[in-house]
Amino acid sequence: MKRPCVSVLVLCLFALAVSAVQFSQEQSGKIAKAVGTLLDTAHYSRTRLDDAVSESFLKNYLDALDYNHLFFLQADVDEFYKRFGKNLDDFTNNGDAGPAFEIFGRFLRRLDERTDLAIRLLKETHDFTRDEALVTQRNKSPWPKDDGELEELWRARIKFDLLQGRLNKDAPDVTVEKLRKRFLRVQKTFRDYETSEILQVYLTALGHAFDPHSDYMAPEEAKEFEVKNIKLSLIGIGALLEYEDGYTRIKALTPGGPADKSKLLKPGDRIIGVAQGAAEPVDVVEMPLAKVVNLIRGKLDTEVRLTIIPGGSESETRVIKLTRKEIPLADQKAKSRLIEHPDAAGKAQRLGVINLPQFYDNCASDVEKLLQRLQKENISGLVLDLRRNGGGLLPEAIELAGLFIKKGPVVQVKDNRGKVQVLTDEDAKVAYDGPLIVLVSHLSASASEIVAAALQDYGRALVVGDSSTHGKGTVQTLIPVTQMLRGGVPDAGKLKFTVQKFYRVEGTTTQKVGVTPALTLPSIYDVMELGESSLPNCLPADSIAGVKHDQLDLAAPFLNDLRKRSAERVAKNRDFGYLHEDIERARKLQAEKTVSLNEQRRITEKKDAEARVEARKKERAARGMPDDKVFEITLDTAKDNKPLVLARKSSAAGGKDGEAIAATQPPPIEGDLETENDAAATVDPHLLETLNILADYCDLLAKSGRLKNEKLVLTPVTK
Repeated sequence: MKRPCVSVLVLCLFALAVSAVQFSQEQSGKIAKAVGTLLDTAHYSRTRLDDAVSESFLKNYLDALDYNHLFFLQADVDEFYKRFGKNLDDFTNNGDAGPAFEIFGRFLRRLDERTDLAIRLLKETHDFTRDEALVTQRNKSPWPKDDGELEELWRARIKFDLLQGRLNKDAPDVTVEKLRKRFLRVQKTFRDYETSEILQVYLTALGHAFDPHSDYMAPEEAKEFEVKNIKLSLIGIGALLEYEDGYTRIKALTPGGPADKSKLLKPGDRIIGVAQGAAEPVDVVEMPLAKVVNLIRGKLDTEVRLTIIPGGSESETRVIKLTRKEIPLADQKAKSRLIEHPDAAGKAQRLGVINLPQFYDNCASDVEKLLQRLQKENISGLVLDLRRNGGGLLPEAIELAGLFIKKGPVVQVKDNRGKVQVLTDEDAKVAYDGPLIVLVSHLSASASEIVAAALQDYGRALVVGDSSTHGKGTVQTLIPVTQMLRGGVPDAGKLKFTVQKFYRVEGTTTQKVGVTPALTLPSIYDVMELGESSLPNCLPADSIAGVKHDQLDLAAPFLNDLRKRSAERVAKNRDFGYLHEDIERARKLQAEKTVSLNEQRRITEKKDAEARVEARKKERAARGMPDDKVFEITLDTAKDNKPLVLARKSSAAGGKDGEAIAATQPPPIEGDLETENDAAATVDPHLLETLNILADYCDLLAKSGRLKNEKLVLTPVTK
């Protein structure tokens, strides 16, 4: 169970003028009973709200309040399990939410005690020459057994915070005062919780006992959710945020938004400070996510400065300046590029790339327009880039898959009664019948996994990317809780819970396991806790009967050859070499699960990181950019048949026309490759290697007779 990991899209024009609702004890009990009944009777898993769920429910709630096990004592936890471990189901079914408030009350007592302890420890003298370490993730460790063990844990935490100030060259008294205010702010934040906010944490803990995507939203959160999903012009920085382990963490970037265009932020970065214009930054560690969001939001064309800890680092901080902008929907729509890329013989070959950030309304039609223009430009092959596509509208995913096959089933959907529905592409027209690669990553989820899986099952496309996609193969619905009540609560919030599961046409599911590419490329995401399988209580992977579909078997005969050629190139590629170094460091950090509290060691680590980044910049600048010519093709270009425009490399990199593959694609997603603020460093080795694979694939298809005049023979094979 991760600490209340509520995601918020920082895009909106204004912060909602809503305040938390104060439910009465009776109203809270009614809401709890209604939520419990819905989960017990309508959740996909058909899990009953029983003693086993009760124990998971309690664990989730305690972890939600005290994720790193630094506030409660083991004696508190033992008492709660004795009293409520097998009884929260009974309390809920009886319309009694009392345990939520009793446990929260104990948490407030411990919070007051820990705040006093932290402020006392801030005044003490700490020895930064000792070889000590802080355990960075205590969520799987026992709660402290007594006050002595607890004080030692807090001493290490305070020492870590003070050391961060020393590394940032802040004056000691400034660091102490900043931390003192932080702890007092956390204390005040929790003491100001209304009953609806407590109930939201409590009932979300219940939902997560069923699966990680079932959440209760109190009225104010439900209103926020509605704003996040308005499809209008939006103003902000364009970042999807989540709260985890006391930090506001970047979960994803909105294509076309200021954060995305800056190339200075990436998923996994943690925001520790927010400043408006020239004002001093506000420390946001341990600050509730909604409050951080309100600090980041603001008026059009105003500046916000974010102090971040880059993902995978514990020693480094950076200040990122962003200007809040209107985020045009056009930047979130499908785009394409025509790339003149050398084949194995060195001859320039025209290849197409279509980037689809999400499955929005009419996106399949947009992609078809881009396909038509790319084919007019005589492309030899196509890459459909879904690396950052987290899903969207299911009907659009089915229609988009249908652009590449004649017709047939695309995905199967099963509900909690076991009823299976086959969703089919009924249009026999094929919009593109040339060689196709679908490029994916661990961030490819839901609808994008459906498309990749269907095209893989048909043998229509070669799937390339990370070791697997995200693995979200479930569907949620949103129900107002008030409709389950008989009056007494005008607005009882909403329950989002899982009601269906996706299955591939071959009968297996994308749930938990995702889609496994035929060719995998090195990825730092492969060693990070990303994806459905890393979430507690995620629904299992299983299978149902497959459905009849065409098998084109286009890629399978060439896989061994393609893998061999790709492996040889990757082994020689300097950027993949850097990536392998990043992966090994990430593995080491994960294995250690600690960070040093020795100042000299941390200074050395920081200098090593800075030197590594600088060395890579120099090497890339000396090496130069790829020689591929890149032409942008927008929807307007395709619609109005406008001439192609040759992209230009950023002047900061000192390039010339025809060397701009890095400057014309989505932000790279790997380690130091995306954290260096240098245009020459923003290479995308995964796309470049995918283009090499596509060139090889086209060559092998042509030699086999399956490709004639850039058209594939889409005749099903018999096995």
